[in-house]
Amino acid sequence: MKKIIIGILSLAIGYSCTNLEEDLNDAVASTSGGVSSTDLLSGAYSALRELQHEQDLLPAYVHSSDELIPPTRGADWDDAGAWRSHHFQTWTNAHPHIAKLWRDLNSRSFAAQLVLCNGAATSQQAAEATFLRVFTDYLILDLWGKVPRRECGEDLLLSPTGLLLRADGINTLISELEAVVNDLPSGVNPIVANQNAARALLAKMYLNKAVYEATSEDGGAMSGPFTFSSADMNKVIENVNAITGRSLAANYFDSFIPNNTNSSPELLFVSENIQGGAVGRVLSRWHMSMHYNQNPSGWNGFVSTVELYNLFEPGDLRFHQTLPEITDNGGGYNAGFLIGLQNDVNGDPIKDRQGNNLVYTQDVNIFNSTEEKGIRVVKYIPDYVNDNNPNNDYVFLRYADARLMKAEAIMRGGSDSESALDIVNEIRTLRNASELTALTEQDLIDERGRELYWEGWRRQDQIRFNTFLGTWQEKPDASSEKALLMPIPAEAISADPNLPQNPGY
Repeated sequence: MKKIIIGILSLAIGYSCTNLEEDLNDAVASTSGGVSSTDLLSGAYSALRELQHEQDLLPAYVHSSDELIPPTRGADWDDAGAWRSHHFQTWTNAHPHIAKLWRDLNSRSFAAQLVLCNGAATSQQAAEATFLRVFTDYLILDLWGKVPRRECGEDLLLSPTGLLLRADGINTLISELEAVVNDLPSGVNPIVANQNAARALLAKMYLNKAVYEATSEDGGAMSGPFTFSSADMNKVIENVNAITGRSLAANYFDSFIPNNTNSSPELLFVSENIQGGAVGRVLSRWHMSMHYNQNPSGWNGFVSTVELYNLFEPGDLRFHQTLPEITDNGGGYNAGFLIGLQNDVNGDPIKDRQGNNLVYTQDVNIFNSTEEKGIRVVKYIPDYVNDNNPNNDYVFLRYADARLMKAEAIMRGGSDSESALDIVNEIRTLRNASELTALTEQDLIDERGRELYWEGWRRQDQIRFNTFLGTWQEKPDASSEKALLMPIPAEAISADPNLPQNPGY
C-alpha cells in the first residue's frame, strides 16, 4: 500500500501528466481514506529517504557552494555538464537534478499533507505531519522562493490554488510549526519529528528570516548584507535553549558512523536507514568521493575545495581522525580529508588503474582531471557489514548546528548569558582545535564550515554571510543575484502556467 501511495504522490505533484488512464482524484481519495493515519505518516517518513540521493539536496546545497568540486574525469562524471553547472551556479530551467529535487520535495510535502487531510489523525500525528510538511516546504522556499500549496479536497488535476512567497511564506511556515510544537513527542528519538527537531528548525528559520525578507519587486532574492532583527535573533536563542536531552558528541564522527542514532547524543532529526532493509542513498556519501581501489570501492568522483581544506588546523579531529570503524574493517584511510599517498590496511600503497601509487593532490581541473586529482572527503563512515544497505541514518539537524546558530544569533544582536565566543570555543575544544581569542563574522562562518562540511547547509550559510556569489577554486567568475534562487523547472511551469518563473531565468 505504501508503494501505491508514493506512486500517487509523484503523479499528484507532477500534475502535468497527460493521458492519465485513471481518475487521479478518486485514487487519492480512496487511498488516503482507506489507509490509517499511522500508515500515511509512516509513508511520509519513509519518503524522506529519497532526499539522500546524490542528485537531490547534495547538488543544491553542497555542489553550489565553496565546499565541493565535481570534476569530470575522462568520460566519467560528465553528464552533459550537469554537475559542473552546480559549481558554476549556471543552472537552467531544464536541469535534470533541479527538476528531480523540485518533484521530490513537493511530493514529500504532499505525503505529509495526506496525513493532515485524513481526518482521523491524532493531535500528535497531525503535529508530526505538520513538521514534515514545514521542513520540506522550508527547503522549497529557501531554494526557489515560492512554495505551491493545496488545500484538502482540491482537484489534483488542476494547478494548486495556493502559493507561499518568500517574505510572507517564512512567517507562515514559522506560525504553522509554532502552533504544534507542544503536540510533538518530547523524547529525543531523532527518527521521529519531536520537539527538539522543531526547535532546531524554528531556530534555522528565524536565523535566515532576514534573507527572505530581502526580496526585490519582481520577486527575486537580493544579496546582503542583511538586517537581522534583535527579536528574530532572540527567537533563535529561545528555541535553541529549549532543546533538551541533547549534547555535543565526544567523538565527532559518532554522528556519522553506522548505528549513529544510537551512538551520538547530538542528532535532532534524521532520515532512518535500516541495515539490510529500507534505506536511502546514504552510501553515496562515501562512494562518491573514494577511489575505485579503496575499501569499499568508490566512484572516484567529488572532491573538496582547497578553501574548505585550508580552514582546518592539523590537530582538528574533524579534519583527520583514525577510527576503528574503518581500520578494523580493512580500510587503510582516516575519517575526514584524504590527501597524499593512499595505503591499504596493511600500510602498502594503493595503486591507481595504471598501476601507479595512488597519491591524491589538491590541484584539480573541473573539466578534465585524472583519477588521482582532488582532496577526498570521508564524512559518513562506511558500513562494512552491508555496504549496499547501510545502517547510517542520514542527518538533517544536529545539536552542534543549533549551538552555532545560537552563537551567530548572539553575534547579530540577540541576548543571552552565554557569549558567542564561549559557544564556539566549547565546540572547538571538544574537536581538539585551539581556542579563539575573539570572534568575527568570518570566524563564525569558518567554524560552521569546519563543523558542518558536506552536511548540506553551506549554500544557506554563504547566502546569509553574503559570500555565495563569489569565486573559489574552479569557480573563477562571480555570479549574478539570480543565482540566489534556482530556476523553477520547465516541466513545473508547463504544468502550471500561473507559476511565475524566478527573475533572470
